[in-house]
Amino acid sequence: MQPRRWRLVAALVLGVGAGAGLGIGGLTATARPAAAHTVGGVDATDYATTIRSVAPPVPGLRVRVIDTGDRLELTNRGPAVTVLGYDGEPYLRVGPAGVFENVRSPARYLNRSRLDPEAPPPWADPAADPRWRRVGPGPTVRWHDHRAHWMSADDPPVVERDPDRAHLVQRFRIDLVRAGETIRVRGDVRYVPGPAPWPWIGAAGLLALAVGAGAWTRRAAAALAGGLAVAVTGTVAHAFGAWADATAPLLERAANALPTVGAVALTAVALVQLRRRGARGSAPLVVMAGLFVGIAIGLADVSALSHSQLPTTLPDAVDRAAIALALGGGFGAALGAARFVRHTTAPAPAPPGAAGTDALPMLHR
Repeated sequence: MQPRRWRLVAALVLGVGAGAGLGIGGLTATARPAAAHTVGGVDATDYATTIRSVAPPVPGLRVRVIDTGDRLELTNRGPAVTVLGYDGEPYLRVGPAGVFENVRSPARYLNRSRLDPEAPPPWADPAADPRWRRVGPGPTVRWHDHRAHWMSADDPPVVERDPDRAHLVQRFRIDLVRAGETIRVRGDVRYVPGPAPWPWIGAAGLLALAVGAGAWTRRAAAALAGGLAVAVTGTVAHAFGAWADATAPLLERAANALPTVGAVALTAVALVQLRRRGARGSAPLVVMAGLFVGIAIGLADVSALSHSQLPTTLPDAVDRAAIALALGGGFGAALGAARFVRHTTAPAPAPPGAAGTDALPMLHR
């Protein structure tokens, strides 16, 4: 690549890195950081949905909260169970024959949007006879239910008045019917304030500075390799926890995992190049790999550092540490390698005896 092109690449990459760094501060300084988009495609939140009771208890029937309260999951290994909608109409049915939904239930249409749902079509009449359509093999059905989450983009007044304490936001009840018997699922939605993000951001910043400073020593290649290795370790751990927690279909999870796969692959290539060509020869690739991990993994999920309900099977502190490693290791490697990009792009000195065009007339005098 020509020196001028290298300069353009370096300027673009460094500009993106600077913008990403500013973005971290902006995201963590707001009351509502941007939503996380992990392998499972589920957002971190401060609202905890909990199932308190299923009464009477029924053998083979289980109801649980999934996707940080965004959906409910019902597994039924006995006779068919019907989930009632918002007007008491049959909405879902799951049993030995599979999963069915009532196309005349208003809940079928209202549940398509988490916030501000549109009005159901005219044929969605809760008083009409059900018209069942098979949608799955069973024995498990998952659905979004507005009764089990806070139905607004704004916090409730009690939270706005005191956002640093936990609050009961609402209680809910969902009725099920099996063999003519009503089964009541009761639960609640609570606001649980998240932790302060600044210790994690501070740790990520210190890691980035340490890696960047290491690039100014004789062991620059080792420092950059260490930063990338730490970043990719955090990336893999974070993705593993999100994947294990996710309930989305396999293809959807695979699509959501593409940034993670790309970040790991690019980092692996950069590590190989560091070993073969050293810090100076692999600098542009290290800058791009570090920024890719820092932005696509760390910055994309930075809101998890300040939310209480995380879409992961890892302990919350471990998941936040993994994100901090992706941020600090990625941006630190990019910062450290950037100093070598300037040297790599410097124009080569003219060979001995060569003269510029301005000197040519002097040779003939």
